[in-house]
Amino acid sequence: MDLLKYIFSLSLVLISVSFCFGQEENLYAPKEEKVPLVLKGIKLGVNVGRFTDFQFKPERFSYEASLDFNLSNKYYGIIEAGYSEIDLKKENYNYSSEGNFYKIGMDYNMLKKQPSDYLGMGFRIGRADFTQSANNILIEDDHWPSFTTAIDSKSYNMYWLEVSFGLKGELFKNVYLGWAAMVKIRMTGGKDAAFQAYDIPGFGKGESSINLGANYYIYYQIPFNRNK
Repeated sequence: MDLLKYIFSLSLVLISVSFCFGQEENLYAPKEEKVPLVLKGIKLGVNVGRFTDFQFKPERFSYEASLDFNLSNKYYGIIEAGYSEIDLKKENYNYSSEGNFYKIGMDYNMLKKQPSDYLGMGFRIGRADFTQSANNILIEDDHWPSFTTAIDSKSYNMYWLEVSFGLKGELFKNVYLGWAAMVKIRMTGGKDAAFQAYDIPGFGKGESSINLGANYYIYYQIPFNRNK
């Protein structure tokens, strides 16, 4: 594991431990009254895990950002968007793709003792719009001379459902670390029997109906009603 992910993992483990002890003290607290939903803050996030992908997958370049709308420290409206580019060179073909992805959804915070932090579950609906092409495709035959061909660029889109579990903790004032694991389930689109996508932006392996993923985020929170 690279240094950045190690630091993230260690920090989030410490935050998780503090969450657990904090919640244990509040197990028998009286049931709290319902609180009207109020916008407490907006978090601007960057998925730093995307920037380390090239160490393991040098053919890939991608980035992802998010907006996180804090509603009374209980519900969080989520908007995420990103870009992905693949430039894969093999011995018998070259493959390239690029596209954008967008996700919208909601998170639910299970924390009571430390409501400004987050430990919970959520869902997203994702959409990807991308193009892909291939060239220098080597066709070999025992009876005829070998030759190369190409597949022209084609456009695709697809939708998927995403279920996530994650946590966010305040590292410094208004600066948060976050981690999430998710299951992504293909809904519709993105398939081509003659030209299988190598990777679908935001979703993952094009050949799979279900993909697993993990994100490492840094957030900055713009606070609202901080003292209310």
